[in-house]
Amino acid sequence: DNVDNGNLQAHRAAVALERTGSVVLVTNSAGGLRALLTAIEGDKVKAIVAYENVGFVLPESENDGSPPGRYGPVYVPLETFKKLAKIPMQFVWGDHLSQPRGPQMALPANRKFVQLINSYGGKAEILELAEQGLKGNTHLPFADMNNVAVADQLQSFLARHNLSDAPTKKPGIAKSKPIN
Repeated sequence: DNVDNGNLQAHRAAVALERTGSVVLVTNSAGGLRALLTAIEGDKVKAIVAYENVGFVLPESENDGSPPGRYGPVYVPLETFKKLAKIPMQFVWGDHLSQPRGPQMALPANRKFVQLINSYGGKAEILELAEQGLKGNTHLPFADMNNVAVADQLQSFLARHNLSDAPTKKPGIAKSKPIN
């Protein structure tokens, strides 16, 4: 998993979206970088919801000369970066943030990215599930026991940005039913 693969996959996704139409990209971890790269290649990405995102696209002016890591950042011209400010984005985090290593180390970078996007008129936000009363979420919050309540948060975001035909309900803490 690296930036070169991300670029290749994002390019192919953008080509596919030209045939299939507009989408909301819902990603996890390194998939967030691929969603951002896909969004700057065309106009078919209508929103991004990235669970525990670890990779970024940034304007070239943010490049301090440090070599990129496995997940970037990928530096692009400012005008290309500004394309991201045109789509709503939500970066979702669980509450395992006290762990000393892992994806949660990217939360401060997510905050900086959201601030940067919004400084160009963007509609990006951080959603910390614990602040919504959702506790015990891991790096895969949509697979956790409270996934119905996590999905309610996703539905709320889509509704706020007129990206859903589903009836709007106030998100709450729902109990998942075991699958028999």
